[in-house]
Amino acid sequence: MDELLPGPLPAETKATCQSCPMQQRDEPSGPGVIFFDNKIKCCAYLPRLHNFLAGGVLAGDDPTQAAGRVTVEARIRAGLAVTPLGLEQTRTFGLLYENSSAAFGRNRTLKCPHYLEETGGCGVWRHRESTCATWFCKHERGATSQAFWREYLHPLLLGVEYQLARWCLVKMDVEEEILRALLAPPLGSTGGPVRGEELDGKVDTDEYQKKWGKWRGRECDFYVACHREVRALSWAEVEDICGVETRVLAGLTRKAYMRATAEEPPERLTPGSMQLVRIGHDTTRISTYSDFDPLDIPNPVLNVLRHFDGRPTADVLADIATHENIRLEPDLLRKLADFRVLIPPPKSSDR
Repeated sequence: MDELLPGPLPAETKATCQSCPMQQRDEPSGPGVIFFDNKIKCCAYLPRLHNFLAGGVLAGDDPTQAAGRVTVEARIRAGLAVTPLGLEQTRTFGLLYENSSAAFGRNRTLKCPHYLEETGGCGVWRHRESTCATWFCKHERGATSQAFWREYLHPLLLGVEYQLARWCLVKMDVEEEILRALLAPPLGSTGGPVRGEELDGKVDTDEYQKKWGKWRGRECDFYVACHREVRALSWAEVEDICGVETRVLAGLTRKAYMRATAEEPPERLTPGSMQLVRIGHDTTRISTYSDFDPLDIPNPVLNVLRHFDGRPTADVLADIATHENIRLEPDLLRKLADFRVLIPPPKSSDR
């Protein structure tokens, strides 16, 4: 990303792993107030560690990363959804995850195998995959930041992971019959219904042999070799390997980055859609773009939102100052726009 973007990635200082803002503290839970389980936090996900990412964890010699290497080695030994493409999600996990969205962050059955309970950290942090790398419970700039991370950077990185994992198979001279088996739908090992032996954590040894061929028993070596191939690539080389779709996504990500780092609020604004979470004497808590990231707004500010009717923002601010004796500072106005409390009016073609 240092090669792709014109500046550093936006900092998300509100989403702190070591002092999780989603853990319940003094505030009681209630309607519209969401907390995560203190023993799992947002690590309720089984990441797909593509071959070169798994290899990055295994290849590291930093003693502080030793605990993480143990978790990757354990997944490889278990053999479930372990292929030359990487450590895939198991069908059992996919079934649970897709049908228990309300359990995210609150059910320990979904706990990531790379979550380090002793430290509360991530064992594969330096080589985490695109979903984990771009997901935050809270954002510095609300919906503006979330759009950059989830709608643009995540699809870009996910596509790159997908293509580079397959490029590695070619570089590693994987046998033709294995390529056909891995690349034919359903991709990897996660397609189709869950079989009984999978529910019990058992591996079909014949199927496993067909997926690994000559590399069976040397899975760690395979992943490390994939990591070495990818580690040497520049971003320009990645784009050449991954093709036109990656170039298009890269261009869109650059434009989204400019929007995510712009300081000026939109020239025209109207009130957005919001949900009242709690009404207080001085402030009101609302939820806009995410239930995980509510916003407390001073009641006087909430009361003047009606003035934003699509007229030029400068005119509205002058009107508020004259009739309400309130001056909205630029930083506050930007925050209201970032959190979609105020949104640009629809274009004439959208009406």
